[in-house]
Amino acid sequence: MKSASATTFALGVVLLFAIACSCSVEAYDFFYFVQQWPGSYCDTSSGCCYPTSGKPQSDFAIYGLWPYYANGTYPSNCDSNNAFNATKIQDIQSSLQTNWPSLYCPSSNTITPNGGAYMLDSIINGITSCLGHVPGIGCNKDSSGRYQLYLVYLCINQSGTLLMDCPVYPSSGCGSTSVVYFPSF
Repeated sequence: MKSASATTFALGVVLLFAIACSCSVEAYDFFYFVQQWPGSYCDTSSGCCYPTSGKPQSDFAIYGLWPYYANGTYPSNCDSNNAFNATKIQDIQSSLQTNWPSLYCPSSNTITPNGGAYMLDSIINGITSCLGHVPGIGCNKDSSGRYQLYLVYLCINQSGTLLMDCPVYPSSGCGSTSVVYFPSF
């Protein structure tokens, strides 16, 4: 995993997003910070298209940051009088593109994107030992119909400053399998 300063930077950026996000009149309880493995996105029957800048880095990418309630529901009534203002984060956009840390835990726990099969518990335990919090895992299916590691869900407290244990986990999409593939990219 990257240094503590990179983690602090990431959580600081999450805090800025929390301040900039005003999608709910009611307070939410936590954020899902979700990262996506691009190899699993591309390794499906529909494939993928690279951006004009070329093939993305072979690393987890930000998939989203969403506010949630502790019961697993999410805010759905945005405050139209307080819309998102991208200019509030404009001064950090270049830093986001170059410095947003990735989830290096799998490679430091002998789980690497090499197309191999892994026990789902090994992936969860590897990330947990690195971060101190249990992640949620999302799967999709490759072009052969095998489940593969696609999303990693981390929970962040309401103020956007700390990782926390998730009060509820999303459906994994991994079926009843305990084996998932981690395709290279």
